[in-house]
Amino acid sequence: MSTPLEPSGSAFRLPPQPMVMDVTPDMASDWLSYRNHPKNRPLSKSVAGKYQADMESGRWALTPEGLIFDTDGYIISGQHRLKAVANSGKTIEFWVFPGESRDIFDVVDQGYKRTAAHVLRVPHAVSIANASRHLAALADGDRWGMPRYPKISTPEILETYRAWPEVAWYATEAATVYGTTHIPIGAHLAVLAQAARTEHIGRIQSWLDALHTGADLPPGDARLLLRNRFQAGVQVIGGANRRDLAYALIVKAWNAYAAGEGLNLLRWTKNEVMPRVGGLEGAA
Repeated sequence: MSTPLEPSGSAFRLPPQPMVMDVTPDMASDWLSYRNHPKNRPLSKSVAGKYQADMESGRWALTPEGLIFDTDGYIISGQHRLKAVANSGKTIEFWVFPGESRDIFDVVDQGYKRTAAHVLRVPHAVSIANASRHLAALADGDRWGMPRYPKISTPEILETYRAWPEVAWYATEAATVYGTTHIPIGAHLAVLAQAARTEHIGRIQSWLDALHTGADLPPGDARLLLRNRFQAGVQVIGGANRRDLAYALIVKAWNAYAAGEGLNLLRWTKNEVMPRVGGLEGAA
């Protein structure tokens, strides 16, 4: 009969063989306290935070990528997932693999990470995933930027893409515009996806055509100012994050164009709230 692996102090035994287990917050906290090998890499709060958000929102799913423990009962792979369980207060199903050789530690988690773009498998997948990340970051309602942007997980990106299929509608045209203007495709698609849900959807194609060619745009045309700003290279103003700045400039230019208004100056600083696409339901 197999002897349960039991580092001193742990109140929760590991199974005698690989199996699916319900891992409670108490179990996760215990295993982190007593079974986390001192040679494991330092915990990343941002990684654990991404996992926690997926668990709390119901996006986390059981997969064969389980929690791995060595022959002494210490964690080889799984500390970030356990931290997420402990912090989320959720009981999560995992495959648990006990009794693995410590020799595999150096090669665990060395695979090529699957990104949202890999899963989407559509033309311009990287840009579409980036646009979905923008929309997911904006969904928290923070009016002063997109602080959640780097914390958005792959499942959340995919969930947002399913909720916003419009992010793919103008991907080819936005890529063409990028070629002549350097307006970032992801931020641009995020704006256009929202614009496509407004009464101004019919103006999107002329917006894209004019941005691409720049032909016959009079002074004060928002499209001309946007083209010039990005062709010259977007400079950071007032400490603005370039991602926030790029998105805000596109929104401001789109709103002016959609409303038929001219612009004398196109700028945004961190002292301003993040602009919202005009006419979108729920937008201020």
